[in-house]
Amino acid sequence: MTRRVHPSTSTARAGLGVGDTGDGVDLVAPLSLASVRAYADLPSVDEAMEGRNTYRRYGGGNPQRLEEAMIELETVAGRTAPVARVTSSGQAAMLLAATLVAGPSRPRIVVVRPCYGGTDSLLAGPLGNLGVRVSTVDLPADGGGNHGELVAATLGPDVAAVVIEVITNPLIGLNDVPAVAAAAHDVGAAVIVDSTFTPPFLFQAFAHGADLVIHSLTKHLAGHSDVCGGVLLVDSEHEASDWLDAHARLLGVNLAPFDAWLALRGLRTAALRVERCSENAAALAAFFADRAELRAVHYPGVRGAGDAALAERLLPRGRGAMLSIDLQGGGNAADAFIRGLDGIRLAPSLGDVATTVSYPASTSHRALSPQQRAALGITDGLVRISVGIEHIDDLKAEFDSALIAASAG
Repeated sequence: MTRRVHPSTSTARAGLGVGDTGDGVDLVAPLSLASVRAYADLPSVDEAMEGRNTYRRYGGGNPQRLEEAMIELETVAGRTAPVARVTSSGQAAMLLAATLVAGPSRPRIVVVRPCYGGTDSLLAGPLGNLGVRVSTVDLPADGGGNHGELVAATLGPDVAAVVIEVITNPLIGLNDVPAVAAAAHDVGAAVIVDSTFTPPFLFQAFAHGADLVIHSLTKHLAGHSDVCGGVLLVDSEHEASDWLDAHARLLGVNLAPFDAWLALRGLRTAALRVERCSENAAALAAFFADRAELRAVHYPGVRGAGDAALAERLLPRGRGAMLSIDLQGGGNAADAFIRGLDGIRLAPSLGDVATTVSYPASTSHRALSPQQRAALGITDGLVRISVGIEHIDDLKAEFDSALIAASAG
């Protein structure tokens, strides 16, 4: 039996060549760009059609190597490995997940908010036109309330799945995933966990009740802002695992070979990057805590004793690279703050090796009206920060200057 290694070891070695036949082997996984393979006869092509290498839409080659690495990362000790498919984006992974669980007898999906704005827009928009019905549960912005009970109040036998983030986008709140999962399972609904803000080095969603797990590979896992991709993993004990391959083939949501190759390269350093980014984010949360220029600092565990206890229970290995700050002066102060930054860039995504900031009101949640954003606690002064690996003293100095600019501007 092969000894199970630490996740940082398995990712550092992901995709490395094995099986030397005497002439050596590529240390880095080769890139295969062919979209289709040719065969000598009918029996050969018939057999190959059951596999994944015949045609690029089936997702063989480089995508499959990336899937193998993600499966190893998300396999909970003592449990059967999940199945996985990498996709062209995180949104494509969510689309694939929804098609696996929703149907005529269970057409409703419950979305726990705050969450990424594209999640409920996808489910209520394009999928809503096909019969999917969406209900939302807005959890308290202060981290209070019993999350399981709040979600349970919206559930019924028509619910196919509950979609929940571990750390919420953009308010960086922490959800009680196990409690919500238990409520969903009580009515036979699947649990889809978007774990993009909590890579598997920090949190394994399958250990906390998830049936399907999504990551946007674009973010912390690939980590260099040169890949757009996603991954969907399904618990092999859940019935949806039986038709994951067929749905992925038919929907054509697969990740391109070069993007898979780049994502695998980024994954090899992800454990170190996530550790450093998480340490920096914790230090910045403390740095921001007493600043008079801010109305609030959003970071896991800072919303009172209950939130702190939940963070200790769910995220003992670190609370991730994300935090948000709410500036006293609203939108004008946010603009002055962003203009006051020097090396830190404004970008509508996250997860880069270097620190970036984003303005949710005009990026991730621009589809919501001002009233809808306000109801969720997304103010005009909210700036989301994706913390990178830079030296913490440099980050503090730059943010200090930006806060002074925001106060003056």
